[in-house]
Amino acid sequence: MNRRVKYLLYKDFLMLKRDIGGIILMFLMPVLLVMLMANLQDSTLNFVKGNKIPLLLVNSDSGELGAAVVKEIESSGLFDIEFDSTETYTTPESMEGRISPGDNMIGIYIPQDATKRIRGNVQKYVVGAFNGIEDIPLDDVIDITVLVDPAAKGSFHSVLMSSLRERSQKVQFEYIMKEISNQVNDISPVAVNTANFSGEQFRIQDKFVTREGSNIMPNSVQHNVPAWSLFAIFFIVVSLAGNIIKEREGGSFTRLLTMPCTYAEYLISKSIVYLIVALVQFTLMLLIGVYVLPLTGLPALELGHSITALFFTGFAVAVAAIGYGIAIGNIARTHQQASVFGAVSVVILAAIGGVWIPLFLMSPQMQLISKLSPMNWGMSGFYSIFLRDEGLLAVLPEGFALLAFGLACFMLALYSRKKMKLFS
Repeated sequence: MNRRVKYLLYKDFLMLKRDIGGIILMFLMPVLLVMLMANLQDSTLNFVKGNKIPLLLVNSDSGELGAAVVKEIESSGLFDIEFDSTETYTTPESMEGRISPGDNMIGIYIPQDATKRIRGNVQKYVVGAFNGIEDIPLDDVIDITVLVDPAAKGSFHSVLMSSLRERSQKVQFEYIMKEISNQVNDISPVAVNTANFSGEQFRIQDKFVTREGSNIMPNSVQHNVPAWSLFAIFFIVVSLAGNIIKEREGGSFTRLLTMPCTYAEYLISKSIVYLIVALVQFTLMLLIGVYVLPLTGLPALELGHSITALFFTGFAVAVAAIGYGIAIGNIARTHQQASVFGAVSVVILAAIGGVWIPLFLMSPQMQLISKLSPMNWGMSGFYSIFLRDEGLLAVLPEGFALLAFGLACFMLALYSRKKMKLFS
């Protein structure tokens, strides 16, 4: 490293050191962001372990169906159930006044004689089937009414409806088997018993796909720390671009032109200083995830088996962010332009890159657009490390793409400088 670059580095460190407020914000805001978002999304991802949804349940049925539905709802663990009687609520419509965010998010009304009516329908159907009757007149369909407040999350509504349908179908299947056995016993000298036929005939096992021998379990910390660390690193764009314009507007850049240094050396000096800042920032985020978040009741961040892959991806993200900031600082004409465009563009890149909204929730068109965001590349690399516990080879494509993006932005800054000189 020649003396000119050393002096430039010293100058940039001094400028950074004098902006104490900016340095504090540069490190404090990402820490607060990671801790806040990890805690907020942990309560969402693990809702069943914490707060429960208030549910008003009116069971007018005295048979097995009503009891089975109540048992299914209680065993789910999702709901804080308030039981009431038909003396208070005689119809589902009479319950609507109690369904609100401040009272009960969900209400369920099980009609009177639901079990008896199902048993009657099943008996008619089975008797008709054994006697060759095709058109069998059945009683009215039993309606179990579910009242849902519009503010309730769709996921909980789906879980509830799935549980109700599963339990109702199981009760109906048991009645069908009992009635079939009764009809067979009427015509067969050998008694047939189907009591145990409705038992579980298969099991569903789930597992996360990770590297063999890995003990990483996906949770809110594994998702949020890399995502918001990536967002924080890219927000260095605002400070870097503003620093470049501040020197240009304050006249110090004009004095630098009298020194025997190239413009590329000037930009490299700033890149090195902010690269160090970004890597320190990234390391701090990891330490917060490993040591501080567990103190708030969250799981500790698992860094995976490849520290090399982790810091290569962090380095590539920092290079991409710094290159982007340098490009903005050279293209923007005023400090206000740089700060507004830098902040808004980073938010947009984060939004389409999957930092705020998971990619699988986006439309197919938005999923294609998201691949253009460098934050999407960074997210993909971090997820390979933090969720799949993969190594360096797995993150090389995303890493090289980020490095290429940063280099392209750097070259754009040099080109814009040459173009300005031609027209000045």
